[in-house]
Amino acid sequence: MTRILHVFAAILLVTAAAGAKQTLGAGSDVDQSNKALVEESFQQWRDGKGSPFTLLSEDMRWTITGSSPFAGTYAREAFVNDIVAPFNQRMAAPLKPTRWDVYEDDGMIIIHFDAEAPMITGAQYRNSYAWFFAFHEGEVTEVTAFLDMPSFEAVMALQ
Repeated sequence: MTRILHVFAAILLVTAAAGAKQTLGAGSDVDQSNKALVEESFQQWRDGKGSPFTLLSEDMRWTITGSSPFAGTYAREAFVNDIVAPFNQRMAAPLKPTRWDVYEDDGMIIIHFDAEAPMITGAQYRNSYAWFFAFHEGEVTEVTAFLDMPSFEAVMALQ
C-alpha cells in the first residue's frame, strides 16, 4: 500500500508540474542554468554521448522510493556499485531515454521520462521514471527517484 501511495504521489507531482509548465521568468539564472544542464544531459544521453550521471556531485545522495529491496538512500559509490553497474550488466545495450519533460519548481529540477534498452535475454526493458534533482553550485547533490520497481527488479533478477 505504501508503494502505491508513493507512486500516486509522484504521478500527482508530475501532473501538477505538467499543468504549470512554463518558462522560468520568475526563476533565478541558476535555476534556468540547472534546468538547461539537465535538458542537455538528457539529449546527450539519448544520443549516446553522455548521461545525467555526469551532473552528480561526489557526495550526492540518491534515494529510490518504495519498499523494494533496492529502495533506500545511497551514497554515490554504493549507488554506482550496487544499482547502476549490476543493472547495466544485464542490458545488451545502454539504457536510453525515449522522451522526457523537465520542470523547475523552487530550485528543484523534476525530470519525468521514459527509457528503454534491450536486456541480455533479448527482451526489451521499458520503464517510466520521475527524478527530482536538488542542485548546489551546478552539481546534483540529492536525488529522489520514482520508477516502476517490478520492472526494475525483473532486470536485477537476471543471472
